[in-house]
Amino acid sequence: MGRPAKPLISRSATIAASIEIIDTEGMDAFSLPRVAKQLNVRTSSLYHHFADRRELMTEVAKELMTGATVPEHSSGTDWVEWFVELSLNYRDAILRHPNAALVLVQFLPRDVLTRTYERCARILEDGGVPARLHVVILDGLEKLALATTLSDIMRDPVGSTEVFPKVDERRHPTLARALEANQWSSRELFVVTIRGFLAGVMGLAATPVSDESLRELLES
Repeated sequence: MGRPAKPLISRSATIAASIEIIDTEGMDAFSLPRVAKQLNVRTSSLYHHFADRRELMTEVAKELMTGATVPEHSSGTDWVEWFVELSLNYRDAILRHPNAALVLVQFLPRDVLTRTYERCARILEDGGVPARLHVVILDGLEKLALATTLSDIMRDPVGSTEVFPKVDERRHPTLARALEANQWSSRELFVVTIRGFLAGVMGLAATPVSDESLRELLES
């Protein structure tokens, strides 16, 4: 499709309009014609900046992630707590745009975060974490933060604070007692999960698993 000779809109305005539509109307309402209508231009005008819907969605995903603040780090900072704060910031950035959460799953290219990953790896190195555990931590934290946040978003009803809804004390007595004993909010459970993951990975440093043992585990 040919592009107009002169752009009628800016790239940033198109991304902002896309996010507004997704936030207010949901992903089902999103389309290039809908974005064009929001900007009061023809759909063909969008092609001056974006080759197709996928390219626009990728830029939307990038923009959403700029909302995740990377904490300051100085010498002597506890690296575990730094990663907890980073993960919380990542979670909060997603929760600010719940309708767009799946955009991150589908369209966020990892190379967008390469500079952040480099900084994370340096912090791990400064904290004395063996290099062989860096990828496990960085890959695991990203997946864990995204998966747990999506789980919170997808709860029914939306925004529910119940960890496990529709638990009946007569049919699920053990789970009911566990929920009654739980004192943590969803946000606090997220922090506990992140810390537990990091503690578990660091346990590998003390009791390393051999490649042969790992293969046996995966094949079992």
